[in-house]
Amino acid sequence: MKLRMQITKEKEIRFISHLEYVRTIERAIRRAKLPAAYSEGFNPHLKFSLASALGVGVVSMAEFVEIELAEPMEVHEAVQKMTAALPRGIQIMAADVTANNAPALMASAGGADYLVVLPYSGEYVEAVAAFNAAESVVYAKAAPKLKNKIKEIDVKFYIPEICAKQENDMLTLKFSCRITPNGSMKAADLLNTLNQHFGMQLPVEKADITRLDLYRAAADGRRLPMLEHMDKSIQ
Repeated sequence: MKLRMQITKEKEIRFISHLEYVRTIERAIRRAKLPAAYSEGFNPHLKFSLASALGVGVVSMAEFVEIELAEPMEVHEAVQKMTAALPRGIQIMAADVTANNAPALMASAGGADYLVVLPYSGEYVEAVAAFNAAESVVYAKAAPKLKNKIKEIDVKFYIPEICAKQENDMLTLKFSCRITPNGSMKAADLLNTLNQHFGMQLPVEKADITRLDLYRAAADGRRLPMLEHMDKSIQ
């Protein structure tokens, strides 16, 4: 069976790398003494994974970890043990169990919701309206690993629409970003796009970025929760 949990990456640990976050989860699994399954071979490792990598500096209320267990275990017992083993900055929001042959969470993620808050007193209504009305917006970013060192992203493919409001010289943006087998795009790249293509002057380095939710996408476009049998009593 697989134990799946929705966990957080909170403000106090937002600057640790994805690799260190993964290692932190692994150490917690070991401390919790869950009956986790291990790979075979000379260097066995825990069978667990996270659904979608998160950028450094981004807070998240919706990270998802999937742990393959060698023997059955009650969800509440597993959550209690993991809660005691996790450090500050990581909380368990929900959990469920599923069969080992269920699709991996990593392959299931279809999109994410984001909230961005940053200081900005300039005009934004026309810029956001122009972005929302555009059929395509191509953003070119540096990509040192590519031969031509440039990667072009059709931002509208990933982020069709932005909702924005301004209050007390603070700008708040909300949007959903598509996740595909070939990747996704960063919230910071959206801010850079608004600066480069729509005349805004957003201080990208001062943005507080939060991933609010991660979800699966049905074939007909409907949003589906990542956990099918979520135990809501944990929250």
